[in-house]
Amino acid sequence: MKSIDPARGATAQFGEWASSLRFESIPKEVIDHTKLCLLDGLGCALYGSTQPWGRIAVNAAIELSSGGRATLWGHNATAGVGDAALVNGTATHGFEIDDIHVRSLMHPGAVTIPAALALAETRGRSGRQLLTAIVAGYEIGLRTGICAGIPHCMRGFHPTGTAGSPGAAAAAANLLELTPEQSTHAIAIAATQAAGLYSAVRTGAMTKRMHAGRAAQSGVIAAIMAERGFTGSPDALEASYGGFMSTLSEGQDLMPFVASLGKEWETAQTGFKAYAACASAHTIIDALDAMMKRGLTRDNLEHLTIGMSKIGVNNVGWEYRPTSVVGAQMNGYFTAAVKLHDGEAFIDQYSEERIADGAVLGLIPKIEIRHDPELDAGGAAMRHAVKAHARLLDGRTWEQYVEQRRGSPHHPLSRTELETKFRRTAASALERSAVERLLSAVFDLDSHNDLRTLTALLKPAAPTLATDTIRH
Repeated sequence: MKSIDPARGATAQFGEWASSLRFESIPKEVIDHTKLCLLDGLGCALYGSTQPWGRIAVNAAIELSSGGRATLWGHNATAGVGDAALVNGTATHGFEIDDIHVRSLMHPGAVTIPAALALAETRGRSGRQLLTAIVAGYEIGLRTGICAGIPHCMRGFHPTGTAGSPGAAAAAANLLELTPEQSTHAIAIAATQAAGLYSAVRTGAMTKRMHAGRAAQSGVIAAIMAERGFTGSPDALEASYGGFMSTLSEGQDLMPFVASLGKEWETAQTGFKAYAACASAHTIIDALDAMMKRGLTRDNLEHLTIGMSKIGVNNVGWEYRPTSVVGAQMNGYFTAAVKLHDGEAFIDQYSEERIADGAVLGLIPKIEIRHDPELDAGGAAMRHAVKAHARLLDGRTWEQYVEQRRGSPHHPLSRTELETKFRRTAASALERSAVERLLSAVFDLDSHNDLRTLTALLKPAAPTLATDTIRH
């Protein structure tokens, strides 16, 4: 394979860094946070595996690569590594409860963990190698997403599906111990597969979930192809014509993000979700929660105005139509209304039975979401900020400003809260004893030399109906 000069550009330097990253060079606090990311991601995936889109993906994978050796989490079934990454990534992003990194506008766990674990399981890698690969994937994927930024998203791309592809490839390349040249080609091969259209959000299409799975699959395919000598453009991310940044965004410079590798750890800036809604709506929930503690109720509210950044309005401020669970989770009007009605906005609030609940829909005319230009000034890092103004029937008015959501690095969930969330989500697919063993296995991952012990815990004790055809 032709040698690549790392000085040529960001893609090559990303490849070299991903190839060379080792467990010992990662700060302990980053490893500890990565374990939380893994725990949360597996819990989200197990819950997502029970949903219709998760089961459809399982059925498709069994048809595409039955007999493969990679576990389909939450099911007594296996498939080829690429199809397993597709299924498990779709499941991880399957209910809007997976981790989120605010500046990159992406969900890194849903693309990185499924790719890395599928390969680690089938290639006989250790727990330390898995954790290292996950960090490699997070760092490269998140930097790609940060650089592409808001212009990328405003063009209609879903960053989890697009920036997630090179991130998944970096994780896979590190796990497969590819050379710097091979790793560069893997990232480039993944970059040309980057996809994910945001139209799925407003229509409530299942493809919104699939974007993460497809990115994970693209990363696996890219790394395995590169391992065998397949090449990609070594400037795929930064090329002035036909590159990721020049084509999908506004040609932003990746070199500052290369310079920060190993000095700043974006993995540690990944937050977790306390609510089962689009992250852009979480600050709406937090603002309402604060006002409800002061006395606001669904009965005494006359009108609620929510000011958001332009991208916040773009993400969640569109007219609500009760078409699907996905659409409800991605909509700020429904999320605000269900929070007012139930006092909660987690799993139980987003179901086929609730998305057209008349009592919840009856609150939506009282809610107005509008663009507040002042909230654009903070850029991607402040894109979740909201200004809420409530007018009560008795004439009182309350205001609440929320800059960062609960669960963000600014207001982190505790380990206890994350463990509670994991127990609840994982219990949808596993017996309680298996949930506890899986939890312990994740935190003890450093000592695992064979990850088949971990992946065995991701299979339910009872047979599943994964191979039943699901029709709608």
